[in-house]
Amino acid sequence: MKTQTLSPYRAATASSPVLKMLTRLLFVWMLVIGIVKLVGTQPALVDTFRAMHYLDLMPFVGILEIAGGVGLLLPKWRIWAASALFLLFFGGLASHLASATYLPMAPLSVVALLMAACIIRFDGRLRVG
Repeated sequence: MKTQTLSPYRAATASSPVLKMLTRLLFVWMLVIGIVKLVGTQPALVDTFRAMHYLDLMPFVGILEIAGGVGLLLPKWRIWAASALFLLFFGGLASHLASATYLPMAPLSVVALLMAACIIRFDGRLRVG
């Protein structure tokens, strides 16, 4: 009788409830914040983008976040959407770190970055080793 050794990297797979919850949570987060950026209804957010000289990019970033969030729900596009969001969050983190005024917002970018990285790594179609 052959025993099976489980790899710690196989703990979360595409069918994992934790991965599904993480994907849905990031989807809702991206949908809400993307709509807010697209519409521009939050004065504090508009002021942040204006102070960083990115005000013209705010609707574009909102569209990218909405598209990335929707892409997370489509299994065929999940890795691509999470990868695009990862790059977007990395840019956001760099912007927050470059500005001492908006440095307190950096942890949110780190959380989003880690969520996207987990989705990329544990999606199930990515084969490592």
